[in-house]
Amino acid sequence: MKKSKTETVDTRKRILSAATRLFLTNGLAETGIASIMSAAGLTQGGFYRHFRSKEQLIAEANIAANDQMVAYFGAAVCGKPAAEALHIAVNLYLDQVQLRGGEALCPLPNLGSELRRADPRVRDAAMAGYQRLARFFAMLTEQAGLAEPARLADAIVATMVGAVMLARLAVGRESAQAILLNARQTILSMLPPAPAAQKRA
Repeated sequence: MKKSKTETVDTRKRILSAATRLFLTNGLAETGIASIMSAAGLTQGGFYRHFRSKEQLIAEANIAANDQMVAYFGAAVCGKPAAEALHIAVNLYLDQVQLRGGEALCPLPNLGSELRRADPRVRDAAMAGYQRLARFFAMLTEQAGLAEPARLADAIVATMVGAVMLARLAVGRESAQAILLNARQTILSMLPPAPAAQKRA
């Protein structure tokens, strides 16, 4: 029986959702089409009815991961004063090291070592994600009235991405925490003081 267009769209979304989660938690090389389709509750043979290649799926999963991350950050800072929103967003990003899944994971630090060797379409999607994240932080820095918001946002995002990537590589919890603490202090020194409720011990 032929599937309806709605069923086809829903199936594609299930595959993309499963792939996004598995790529972020297990990596690109370790996540095969069979495991993605199994996680989506489907057989491997149906993959190519929805995607031309694994590379196309990886590129789209990057976009999907960035969609959910920016939506997550946006919901967390909605209605907050600009200075408080900046501190919340920075802390949320750096805290993703403690997560193994979920909507706050960023593809850049979690897949960075694999992305640099990936198909050009995948690298383009990854860089589009970086630019989108930078725009989000530029919006917050501009709302906070900080000078050169775009340049400051680029510096914040680059520092966060590098810190999370290094913390993922660190051997031992103490080393990872030291990397993240240094990055947090460096970034927060560029921002207005946090409201008392948002300050960390």
